[in-house]
Amino acid sequence: MGKKSKVFLLLGISTLIYAQENDLSNKQLDKIITNAFSTKLDDLNRNIYIIDKEMINNKGYNSVLEAFSYLPFSGFSNNGNGANIDLRGQGINANVSTQVLLNGIAINMLDSSHGTTPLQSIGIYDIESIEILPGGGAVAYGNGTRGGVININTKRKYKSLYISTGINYKYSNGLSPQADLKVAGPLAKNFYAQFLAQANINSGYRNNDTGISNNLASSLTYDISANQSLSFDISYYNGNEHTSPVLRFSNYPDLNEKIRFDSGNGIIQTYQTRFSTALEYLIKLSDNQKLKLNTYYQYYNSLYKQNTQTLDYSYQGRLLPNTNVVQNNAFFTDEKAGFKVNYQLTHKKGLFILGYDFLYNKALRNLPLTINYDSTAMDYYHQINTYVDAKKFSNAIYAIEKYSPNKLFSLTTGIRYELANYDGYRRYDGNGTLTITNRPGMTIPIDQNHFYHPISGMRHNIATEFIPSFYFSQGNLYLKYEHGFRSPNPDNLTNKPISSNYQDNNLRSENYDTFEIGGKLFINDNFVFMTTLFYTLTQDEIFTTGSPHSGFGFSTQNLELTHRAGIELASEQTFFDNKLKLTESFTYIDARILRSSITDYKVNDLIPYVSNYKATINIDYKLNKYINFYTQNSFNGAQRDTAQNKIKAYNLTDIGIRFTTKHFSITGGIANLFNTFYYSFYNADSKDSILGLAFLPASGRSYFIQGRYQF
Repeated sequence: MGKKSKVFLLLGISTLIYAQENDLSNKQLDKIITNAFSTKLDDLNRNIYIIDKEMINNKGYNSVLEAFSYLPFSGFSNNGNGANIDLRGQGINANVSTQVLLNGIAINMLDSSHGTTPLQSIGIYDIESIEILPGGGAVAYGNGTRGGVININTKRKYKSLYISTGINYKYSNGLSPQADLKVAGPLAKNFYAQFLAQANINSGYRNNDTGISNNLASSLTYDISANQSLSFDISYYNGNEHTSPVLRFSNYPDLNEKIRFDSGNGIIQTYQTRFSTALEYLIKLSDNQKLKLNTYYQYYNSLYKQNTQTLDYSYQGRLLPNTNVVQNNAFFTDEKAGFKVNYQLTHKKGLFILGYDFLYNKALRNLPLTINYDSTAMDYYHQINTYVDAKKFSNAIYAIEKYSPNKLFSLTTGIRYELANYDGYRRYDGNGTLTITNRPGMTIPIDQNHFYHPISGMRHNIATEFIPSFYFSQGNLYLKYEHGFRSPNPDNLTNKPISSNYQDNNLRSENYDTFEIGGKLFINDNFVFMTTLFYTLTQDEIFTTGSPHSGFGFSTQNLELTHRAGIELASEQTFFDNKLKLTESFTYIDARILRSSITDYKVNDLIPYVSNYKATINIDYKLNKYINFYTQNSFNGAQRDTAQNKIKAYNLTDIGIRFTTKHFSITGGIANLFNTFYYSFYNADSKDSILGLAFLPASGRSYFIQGRYQF
């Protein structure tokens, strides 16, 4: 353990000792509302951090991803297919190890290598709150929760007429207007409805970047009786983005802010569609018994209508500069249907929960690829078409008991059994030639292969948890042990050697053990401090080497042992009768490989795409009842790419002013005030023929003004 880790460990322990030395009383610890987020010890003794909609709606954000740049404990991981939210250092595996829920239903993609959680499909102004549960939750939430769970909530039930509308203009090398309208309220006695429409026109910060997207969402809620309620949700998203490929290191010997507006060499036009619907039935069986039933369906498709680019391609270790690569009409589809049952019994000594989850998930991947290189010495031509039809059926049953013999102590225990069945197939069609230009007739076939391989299998997994918690007048202390798992995604179950058919790889499920100590301290009504220390050991973590983008093979294997250790701190202070509010957070993570039998991943290597720290500082000052000034700051630590090249740390600062009356507000500000140069994607790994040796600068300084009306 390094010096920094020891300092934070001593700080966390001393804070908890201080909490124990204070007098005991019946102080309510359920929830603390703050300017930026709230935290509560939920019914199952886990620290949850909640971001309210005020934090989201008044900062000029155009998307959910923008909001997460300034939220506590969360980072980003981008392996070239888009940004995924990361909790507790999952890095390159964030898309399958941090579970993202929308109203309690997972929206992660089944395709592990190309799937990016479609956060852009959620209307930013439809969000009521965001719950962040760092670290686990495997018993209640199941597969792929080692990093934690993020639950994005929308509000269904408005008991009086509610109208909210806004227009947001943002400028960063182009004007990006956004408009939204939400109308909600009762339609009849015990019958409620809400409707949201949001439209974005995006003139991206890079030259020639344009896009348009639309979000529609609605819900109906009917209170059948005082003890029964039925809710129906439906949402639709479509987006059309015109952009260009990532930039290549070979074209940019000097990386600085002057190049962030440059277009890549090629054209990418993407169409995205998402449709989801859910039906929820709630019934209060008695004064101490509740039952919730959910059934849902989700469909998401991303289509590369056009994807042409010129890049430096690697063929058998030989660099082929200015190679033309075409992936027109490639698409990725994710389809889900599921059913959830949750029964709760409140008894004299606590709470008992019994649940059942069923999920059918299907992923389609169609990836046509044409690679063409012409030179005076050699012509290289290669057509590859890979198709994946993958299915995963999951059945799980779980039970949780929270036993509270008195007001000073509770013990939560739980167990989950989950069975995953796999079905589907992979197909490969290759056609390639190599021509020696100065030797007429010297054409060599390099790939005339047609392969087909079924996907099948079954995995059994068990999760358990044990959480004692102690309550004090000035705070609480909890200890946690959790054993969780990640069953493989279907596309993980096969390898493909060069010029050979796919092969079953007998991949094992990941199994992890998390040890955690945490708590919070109320020094007075104006100061709250929270801390968590965690250590996670993972056996058989799943990693892929090689590239599924080319015809030269790939392999998915179990890494023997990895660890993630760190600390999470958060604090809030209010001064001058709540006119001045400060919120701070800090996360430190050490994520590395302890034992490895995979050649490309060595002992003591850092997990790719994990920031070693994140700190946030937010200040809100209320000048009077009409005017607020604010600043939000995010400090993000260094990362490593897949070849252990360092990606430098960066800081972001926003400032703004907000004028508010009873029904109207106007906010203006500057995002990335200091025009910090950083990367949304960076990969200097020469082994990846398509995504390697490339980078993408993130947006620079931008200006926004936003007007909102709420009735």
